[in-house]
Amino acid sequence: MHGVGQILQQNRAGVLDAWLAKLRDTAPGAQPGSLQLLKLELSTLVEKLTAYFLLDDGDGAGPAFKAVEEQAATISAACVRDGLTPMETATLILSLKTIAGEMLDRETSAKATELYRMRTALDAVVDRLALITFAAFVETREEIIKRQGRALLDLATPALPIWRNIILMPLVGIIDTQRARQVMEWLLEALSREEARIAILDVTGVPLIDSRVALHLTKTVEAARLLGSQVIVTGISPDAAQTLVKLDVDLSNMITRGTLRAGLAEAFRLLGPHAKGAHETML
Repeated sequence: MHGVGQILQQNRAGVLDAWLAKLRDTAPGAQPGSLQLLKLELSTLVEKLTAYFLLDDGDGAGPAFKAVEEQAATISAACVRDGLTPMETATLILSLKTIAGEMLDRETSAKATELYRMRTALDAVVDRLALITFAAFVETREEIIKRQGRALLDLATPALPIWRNIILMPLVGIIDTQRARQVMEWLLEALSREEARIAILDVTGVPLIDSRVALHLTKTVEAARLLGSQVIVTGISPDAAQTLVKLDVDLSNMITRGTLRAGLAEAFRLLGPHAKGAHETML
């Protein structure tokens, strides 16, 4: 495919300008700074695509095409960060087929059969790049969602030292298996880090306490006990309490209090006489 490579090499600036114009039509909301960065990345893609065709590496394998794939994935990831949709990203890549194809029609003097062969090779490569960019787009977006989810969990599950030897972990939202594991891990880390003797686990903001959540709570209490600490669970609602009784969940080894205030009072009581002044001040 030397002919495709030579034409791309000779008309690189024209192909890039037409591609950027297509990008502006495809994603009119894109910021100027983002467009400038995409211009550099698209320019690199055209350069690597040209090198691939000049090598006549038509089997879609080898280091030349690998470089093209990697650059296409980089562009796709940039499109995610810049807020482009999957449709806009796919349209951007597929538009190269039309832009470069028209360039071939104008610039080549090859016979119809040779032109058809060049267009077919170009279309096959661009179609493959479109699939690669779509996969990279989905992967990048999922990774961003996971990072945002982890950040939200960090914010929603703080371990706060509120008094000497006492930490508080207020829970808000749904507790699934993954989050329950994180609650246990972060609570135990906080107990060790703060050298705390008491942890108050407040579940007032948890809308549903079922048998699975209760099981995770009991495991957390037992793990804390192995570190020489005690856990007080506060904020179990009347509805949740009735549900747990119906499910026959054994909470006999767990210290529970109806409110956070009552949990604090129990924490100071457990700490002993040296916390009496603090207890009376808090109440």
